[in-house]
Amino acid sequence: MRKISAFIYIIILTSASVIFTACEQKEETIGDIELPPALLFSEAQEWAVIESSYLRLRERAEAGSRLVTTLWRGYVLEIISRSPNKVFMDDEEDYWYQVNYDGLQGWVFGSYLSIHESREAAETAARVIRND
Repeated sequence: MRKISAFIYIIILTSASVIFTACEQKEETIGDIELPPALLFSEAQEWAVIESSYLRLRERAEAGSRLVTTLWRGYVLEIISRSPNKVFMDDEEDYWYQVNYDGLQGWVFGSYLSIHESREAAETAARVIRND
């Protein structure tokens, strides 16, 4: 009987040990998570209005770059950045501007734009250009 009691006691201790170690909380480490960029509600420093009849929005600041879309006279563009140097294109010298129009981003050549310090000023200029 003593052997059976000792055997049962060992089984209970072993089972309890297994249960408690299996239930032990282990700290999980999660690798780096890369989140998409957040949309920030910020006021652009500069705005532009297209003065030519149309303007090509390009992927890069190059005349031969892939066309994203065609933008039309009087559209108001949010300026994101500007190329560091002026370039010559079609006998004109100006900067390339990285712009946002209705969620589309790309580059446009500056000779066909008027630049404004506020959205309100750009919208006023756009109404004049469009004869609204």
